[in-house]
Amino acid sequence: MIQRLLTLLFMCLWLNAGPAAADTVATGSPLKKTPETQFSLGMGCLKKQDIPCAQLALASIPAMSPYAKVLSGNIAASQQDYDQALLILLPLQADKSISAEASASLHTSLALAYENQDDPLRALEQYVQGQSGLAGDALLTAQKQLWQFLSKTNKVDLIAMRGNITDTTLQGWIDLALAGQDGLSQDDVNQWRNAYPDHVAMDELLAALIVSSATSSAANTAAPAGNTKALSGQIALILPFSSEAYYPASDAIERGFVAAQTIANSNAEVKIYASTGGRDDFAAIYQQAVSEGANYIVGPLTRDEVTALSELPVSLPTVALNQSDLATSNRNIHFYGLAVDSEAQQVVRIARDLGMQTATIVGTESSLSNRMIKTFGDAWIADGGQVSQQFGVNEDTDMNALKNDIQAHPTDMIFLATTADNARQIRPALDAATPTFGLSHIYAGVLDNADDAPLLAVRFVDMPWLLSPDTFAAYKPAAQDLPIGEMQRWFALGADAFSLLQAVVQHPGTPATIKGLSGTLRLNADGSVSRELAVARFGRNGITVERLP
Repeated sequence: MIQRLLTLLFMCLWLNAGPAAADTVATGSPLKKTPETQFSLGMGCLKKQDIPCAQLALASIPAMSPYAKVLSGNIAASQQDYDQALLILLPLQADKSISAEASASLHTSLALAYENQDDPLRALEQYVQGQSGLAGDALLTAQKQLWQFLSKTNKVDLIAMRGNITDTTLQGWIDLALAGQDGLSQDDVNQWRNAYPDHVAMDELLAALIVSSATSSAANTAAPAGNTKALSGQIALILPFSSEAYYPASDAIERGFVAAQTIANSNAEVKIYASTGGRDDFAAIYQQAVSEGANYIVGPLTRDEVTALSELPVSLPTVALNQSDLATSNRNIHFYGLAVDSEAQQVVRIARDLGMQTATIVGTESSLSNRMIKTFGDAWIADGGQVSQQFGVNEDTDMNALKNDIQAHPTDMIFLATTADNARQIRPALDAATPTFGLSHIYAGVLDNADDAPLLAVRFVDMPWLLSPDTFAAYKPAAQDLPIGEMQRWFALGADAFSLLQAVVQHPGTPATIKGLSGTLRLNADGSVSRELAVARFGRNGITVERLP
């Protein structure tokens, strides 16, 4: 009887607790992120210099977890509180329970602490220890950080360190740094590799160092006497990380920018400022970057933000990653981006050089297609060409009727103003005997793609990075995890933005030419930037590159 009463009492309490309690019994408590996951989120915040965000992640990790301690030490290091970082992180070096990512960050923060205490040998040891357990891109990134440290260590300190160690891995790194004091050639690397055949230095890193040395040598040779200024100090990289829509592009641009900086052996500090992509709050973000000591500005990305930038009294060398809707005479702003205007103008020049006079334009009803149609049409007419007919294709278009209309009114060329997917559907309705052109959007980024069979013989312009990636082998490791197509284009934009900024700083007011990933960039004496792309066509066996810029 007592047992039955207790059971009834329990049921009453449970029912009175309401649906939430019933859901808890039925489904269990909500899943929580593991300490390791929260740690990774916190490190992502630190990468963007967002300390409050990292501290929020830290608050979600149990205080006794080693991940909480490592993240706390990394936050201290990012705030340049190196004494605190040493105090927190040194006891954790032997902890085998943390992930390779956490261990690498721990050793990197310790290396920075020792570096700022003028203890280069201990800093070197920490940088090397931080590579343990890493592979692929993560290992390459760690080795590039190590090389940045070694490349700014003077020869006297390197020799002193060399005499105080017996570890062959450390000796190998120091000997490589000594060999690279005046730049590394292939012969230098071959001799070093013969001395250290089993050294952990990645071939991708060595290839990047050779390319960097050759690029630096060429730049020094071409630089006007007495007019070279090293790229040092702080770079504010303003990208719309705060927008979900723009986040992937921002990430790809940052990767390209950092890859180019690493290859150039630049020691400038890159500080990321996350914008929203909108116009209203851009001025405040720009002023924050200036007040926090920026020497140069790279960004913003969206047209609205760049228009807002052009209204500001910009006094720092600035590479904007789009065009402005407003004209400006400010020669500190250098407008560069992937706008369709320059692509359309190049297609016009190609067609006009071939003697073409009349054009048929075929597009869709999207805003991008309308932009292509307008830019090509305006440039074509301005160059003396004639637009004979224009068609807008949608899902209700009778493709047979379209084909008949085009064949009934032949022109010298057809401009196909659309993306790859739409172009594959529209192309069979066009006259195959009429030369047909498109912009980079018509190419999905795969050199040999069976889906491109309908586009046979169509010519287009695109960046060398997508058409001849082996030309830029040093950049491939940094971009290998990015999706094909658009993300690779954003990566190239970021890489060339760094090269352009370097040219602006090193040769102020002087024309310069950059053989970049996104094309050949020409920095003109008035500060304007023009871009020439590669020319290619769809063939039976994949893409054929007709001309590199």
